[in-house]
Amino acid sequence: MSLVPKRRRWSGVALVVVVALVGAAASWGAAIGAGNTEQRYTAQLMDRYTSDLNRAISTELQRYGDTLADVAIALGAQDDLNAEHFNWITSKVSNRRLPGATSLSFVVSSQDTGVAMLEEYWRGKGAPDLRLQPVSKGVEHTFVVFNKSFDGVPVTTGQDLTSIPETDETLDEARIVGALAVSRAYVFPADRALPVEQQQLSFTLAMPVYFKNGPIRGWLNLGVHGGDLLNETMRAQAHGAVTAELSDPDGVKGRVVAQAIADEARPSTTFSRTSWITAGLRQWKLQVHPTERLLTETDRGIVSSAWALGLTITILLTALVGILTGARNRAMSKVDSATAALRLDIERRQQVETKLRQREYELQQMALHDPLTGLANRAGLDDRLARTVGVRDDVALLLIDLDDFKLVNDAYGHAAGDLMLTRIAEILGSSVRAEDVAARIGGDEFVVLLTDVPDADSALAAAQRILATAAASPVQLGDDVMPVRASVGVTTARPGDTPKDLLRRADIAMYQAKNLGTHGVQLHDPSMSDARAAEAQLGDDLAGALERGELTVLYQPLVDLSDSRPIGVEALVRWHHPELGMVSPNRFIPIAERNGLINTLGLWVLREACQQVVGWDSDTYVSVNLSPRQLQEQTLVADVLTVLQLTGLEPGRLVLEITESALVDDVAAITMLAEFRAHGIRVAIDDFGTGYSSLHYLTRLPVDILKIDRSFVAELNGTPEGAGITEAILRLSHALHLTTVAEGIETTEQATELQMLGCGIGQGYLFAEPLPVEKMASLLARSSQPPSALS
Repeated sequence: MSLVPKRRRWSGVALVVVVALVGAAASWGAAIGAGNTEQRYTAQLMDRYTSDLNRAISTELQRYGDTLADVAIALGAQDDLNAEHFNWITSKVSNRRLPGATSLSFVVSSQDTGVAMLEEYWRGKGAPDLRLQPVSKGVEHTFVVFNKSFDGVPVTTGQDLTSIPETDETLDEARIVGALAVSRAYVFPADRALPVEQQQLSFTLAMPVYFKNGPIRGWLNLGVHGGDLLNETMRAQAHGAVTAELSDPDGVKGRVVAQAIADEARPSTTFSRTSWITAGLRQWKLQVHPTERLLTETDRGIVSSAWALGLTITILLTALVGILTGARNRAMSKVDSATAALRLDIERRQQVETKLRQREYELQQMALHDPLTGLANRAGLDDRLARTVGVRDDVALLLIDLDDFKLVNDAYGHAAGDLMLTRIAEILGSSVRAEDVAARIGGDEFVVLLTDVPDADSALAAAQRILATAAASPVQLGDDVMPVRASVGVTTARPGDTPKDLLRRADIAMYQAKNLGTHGVQLHDPSMSDARAAEAQLGDDLAGALERGELTVLYQPLVDLSDSRPIGVEALVRWHHPELGMVSPNRFIPIAERNGLINTLGLWVLREACQQVVGWDSDTYVSVNLSPRQLQEQTLVADVLTVLQLTGLEPGRLVLEITESALVDDVAAITMLAEFRAHGIRVAIDDFGTGYSSLHYLTRLPVDILKIDRSFVAELNGTPEGAGITEAILRLSHALHLTTVAEGIETTEQATELQMLGCGIGQGYLFAEPLPVEKMASLLARSSQPPSALS
């Protein structure tokens, strides 16, 4: 182990010697190349100064052009240009932003014949002292109309610029190219009176000004002292290190545009630089020469510096070798620590990746599963159907729809509905095998996809097991226990089936089961019709039934049970279909509610009934049914009042019937019924006792009449048990000061028992079936005594 440090020590000494020799050789080589380095450095500085000057002068020329373009656009936008516009638009233009600028003029042109008219026109535009001074005849004159001086030297307005060839050429060039033009260098007329040593070459920039609709309006003419421009640029960019000369090779004998030359200028073929600047359509030549100051500053004593640098590097490298040798072991230990930390970081990254994959799996599960029930959703079912249907022929599909689910939502709220949905989901989950799929595809619709089903009987047996389990698993909703009831449609796979075919057949079978009664199962049979398609066709036919006169209103009398005399009528709509014959209201009213026709249909029945009853005895009232869908229309109250106004029927002779379930938790409907009562219209609850409202809730409803459902009337058989519910409803109505009407009376015994229980009004086939207008009018006419009042 002791040999290792010694070997490292002698290695360090040898390295010091090598570094010293290499440093001496490098210093000698550096001294030889010092001169070349200085020259390269000077050349680089000259290149930089030349580039900076070129860029700075080009930038100033661009700024001149941009300023003139902005002012030209602003002047051209004026509908009636005058001196005030010119002064206001050019108020922000100064030689602080435009170094070397002397004046800015607005120039217009005219032929000989139009000079006087032009002078008169611009005098009226804010130049009252304008006097146009044409210098010759037979040419197009260009006159200065408005002017702004930047250097304090006034420019005479009215001057004819055709007298200055350089300016005249520039204006023509600007008109031809439609953009900025730059003149040849020349001495401004205003400067020619100065001593020769104070005169400097200058140039002008011209920019055409156009009307908004296109024609040329004039020019903007900007005068610039070339020397001032170049000297200002040199002060900002060169700092006395170089001198420059700006010339126009295309001008007369290559005329110099501007010069900035110092006494210590040192033109050199090695270091002098030439570059070109674009000025409008011209190319200016920029020559840059070094000064004594630059050459002195670049002579930095590189030879001696190289020797000193070599020795310094040798010392530094020797010290560095010693430091590195001592730090080697420490560095190796740090490397080990870093390696361990890297391994730990890799492990952490692997853990993060594992969590990300787990989260990705969870998101996939969320995308394919219903969040409420945990069952597969429609996407999950479609995925499984796509992988199963057409591949296997031992497949069956069960479509399950909960019965009366909407009533549960209406009566107990959506939280109770969610509880019932989760219960049926639990039942389905426990009733199917792991390889089968249970899915929720709609609000209260579920699907079970079964595999390994040998025949249709096995599929029916599975559906029966699900219904039996559901019937044995009621849901506790507050104080009530609700059974879970459903209708199930069953179908098995057939050759050539698609997932859509399987779902459609199960849907048809489910509707057949629902039409035959709740909580039942139906296996699809080819003879079954598509109930939804039939309903859609019936809905289309119903849409035109009013116009075709297929709908009629029948009237069933409401009688005083004490003497069987009619005191009112209930309006009932009937539809005689040209092909199907008489269509039951129980069939077409739900269709009208779903497709929105119920609002039109309901108002038509109301109008027909009111118009008919207004001509009968003044004490006879009419009872008209309202659909829950109509109660959702905000204009219903206004519509009903309009019908009463048009027909002339008194509000007290109209009763509006609504079902009990339509009012549960519907604040808007309750408010609407209160408005009806405020206008004198009475409100009745139809089929009372079949809904979900509590007795406490009934005390807050704005109603006048309770109609006892026919199912309770049918139970009347002269025994206390048969009359229990009816008697309870009558006592409740008396306690709440409500009138009661018994529906569905078919026997004299029922009528007698109802009268004994305290019910005063009834209706049913015992007294009369729903009658056409003529027969109803005849029945009312046969009444020998006035009908008793509804109270």
